[in-house]
Amino acid sequence: MSETLSTPTLPTFSWIGHLKQDDRELLSSYGEFFPGHPGNIIIEEGSMQTEVFVVISGKLEVRARQEDGSEILLAQVGPGETLGEISLFDPGPAAATVTAVEFSQLWRIADADLIHFMEENPGAGNVLLRTLASILAQRLRQMNPRAFGLSTYAVVDSPELEVESPSPESEPEPPAEVAPPIEITVVPDKKLNKKTQVVPSVDDLEPL
Repeated sequence: MSETLSTPTLPTFSWIGHLKQDDRELLSSYGEFFPGHPGNIIIEEGSMQTEVFVVISGKLEVRARQEDGSEILLAQVGPGETLGEISLFDPGPAAATVTAVEFSQLWRIADADLIHFMEENPGAGNVLLRTLASILAQRLRQMNPRAFGLSTYAVVDSPELEVESPSPESEPEPPAEVAPPIEITVVPDKKLNKKTQVVPSVDDLEPL
């Protein structure tokens, strides 16, 4: 393959391929194309990541350092692959080093320029955000936690809620007074006036 950049264009596949042709051409003007020769470091582990890269052609390797100083190969990337997109959502140092292993053509765009493009072109920006989110979700599913000796899940203890103590100035309200129980006296039947309890019959009534 010739080590020249012959009118590179953004790929019509991968996450950028979801854009319309005019949007894709406009997006390319926000970034820049550049060559990656074998051995060139495109992204260095630990450096602040502020750009998104797209591989146009060629092949690159993604490696990460281990605690013992050795390196582990995480992935090989080729045409259409995206690098550094997580910096759009969570800026921070790069978690791995990306190196070209053969002559490659790449396109890069600063995070701020990509955000500016999406703000100026909300329709295309919505497509890019949804596609990038899908790519990140797929990568999370494909992660091998044993490569780093980490667990896939982490348990986070919720902080205990503090009990709000009463203000020293405020005095507690006295308990509400409880009314004494009502005593009911049952009068025995023998003390009742039976005349008031018996309804006379019609025959017992005296004529007026």
